[in-house]
Amino acid sequence: MKWFKHYFIMWIPFMVLFIFATFSLELVEGNKITTTEYMGLLDLGLIYFLVVMPFAFLLYPVSFLPLTIILCKLFIPFIGRAIIFSVAGGIGGMLIFKKLYGWHDGYFIEGYNLNLNSAILIFGLAGLLYAWIDRYLKVNRGKAIL
Repeated sequence: MKWFKHYFIMWIPFMVLFIFATFSLELVEGNKITTTEYMGLLDLGLIYFLVVMPFAFLLYPVSFLPLTIILCKLFIPFIGRAIIFSVAGGIGGMLIFKKLYGWHDGYFIEGYNLNLNSAILIFGLAGLLYAWIDRYLKVNRGKAIL
């Protein structure tokens, strides 16, 4: 039953990392958008976190939870898990970038010269941090953490 508890405890770091990565992406790329058509961090302020939080909550069970279970059951070494989580984070960053800035047929991306690579880098780093947190919690499983 400890493994089950571990996967649900990992929901919290996923949410924090996802919210932080989305916030970082908004600071780096979203602040370039100066039209009133886009409601970003500058317009919403702290409410932006409340808008992103449900997506972070709902995204974990369909993305990183199954991936975490599969990688743990296959006994992939840490470096392999770190690479896979980073790549998955980067792919997720691409999708989030397209969702946030790609509507209106890419008007924001082309019109404001937004860079997809920043989303890949930010979310890839979040995936790497997720792998480190996962490893840390597994190593310290017998201690007071879980």
